[in-house]
Amino acid sequence: MERHSVIHRVGIGGWEHEVFDQCLYPQPRLNSVDKLRYYAQFFDTVEVRQTFWDDSLIDSDARPWIDAVAESRRFVFNVKLHSSFTHKKEIRPGMTTHVRSLLQELAKNDRLGALVAQFPFSFTNTGAHRYYLTRLSEIFRGFPIHVELRHASWDQPSLLSFLGEHSLHPVSADLPRIKQFMPFVTGDVGKNAYMRLHGRNEKGWLLNSLDERYDYLYNGKELRELERRIDAFSRKGTRLTIICNNTTGGKAVANAFQLIAALRKSKTVLIAPSALRVFPHLNPISGSFRLGESLLDASDLREAV
Repeated sequence: MERHSVIHRVGIGGWEHEVFDQCLYPQPRLNSVDKLRYYAQFFDTVEVRQTFWDDSLIDSDARPWIDAVAESRRFVFNVKLHSSFTHKKEIRPGMTTHVRSLLQELAKNDRLGALVAQFPFSFTNTGAHRYYLTRLSEIFRGFPIHVELRHASWDQPSLLSFLGEHSLHPVSADLPRIKQFMPFVTGDVGKNAYMRLHGRNEKGWLLNSLDERYDYLYNGKELRELERRIDAFSRKGTRLTIICNNTTGGKAVANAFQLIAALRKSKTVLIAPSALRVFPHLNPISGSFRLGESLLDASDLREAV
């Protein structure tokens, strides 16, 4: 999925959502590894949700993931930092050791995309919070760290330079246009850009309902707008990760396939049959590949069903 010497990777915020049994996977109740193996036939990156909730995951937990994507040379994992770091602002030695061991296992197998630190709206631009970010950068030094800041107080001209000084990178998050929300980060974000597309369900975010918050399907006009943003980043960097996080109802699946097709300049893409049943508007971009045009390597074009 390269264009103008830029590597684009498109994926979803997690592969284990229950709704994906209806709109992505060929049958329900597959185990996590089998789901990941199937997922990797269509996408070349993913955001690991388990690491945000489960503080016990270590290097041995990453090995089955690595095995599951063995046939896709391009596939990388973006590890979501545990909520104790981002929402409770707790730095515990044991937790740090767990996270670092998992990251090291992925990195040594060339499967690490980034460590993603998603901070809540309450994490405002204060001296204490800036200091906390510098501590995180020191603790996880050597790993690519992308930081999502949601409060508009961070919308300052000095933000990118501050992050850069501490080897941190911004997440460019697409959020509803709500006052006090951080706008989409543009400008010189470095060689490696990271986009998270949360949808624009204003009501869901104002009600603070997790299911409603991510219940949003980007329409054609909005996808073209996002493609222009992708093009802008592509002119400046060499790698761009795009994560569709509008997962309620499986809508991220549909939009991820549409973005892949857009990056391929309207060529057809390999789409899971379950996705076509749930999202029939994807049919015009679904088709068989010639091997030279494949999103993935030829070895990845196994029977999907």
